[in-house]
Amino acid sequence: MSKLQILVTDSELQNIDDWRFDNRAENRSSAVRELIALGLTLSQEEPEEAEKRLKDLRSGS
Repeated sequence: MSKLQILVTDSELQNIDDWRFDNRAENRSSAVRELIALGLTLSQEEPEEAEKRLKDLRSGS
């Protein structure tokens, strides 16, 4: 396993923590790994939907 450090906004961190609680992730690191896996799976299985969501995310929608 490798270490990855990222900066997130306070609201992003709150969203991660909320998701962690709702999905009973063991800890914050596990939650982030699971969210990354979900995003990667979506981009592979539904590339058009993933592209649309990424565009919305980047535009702040």
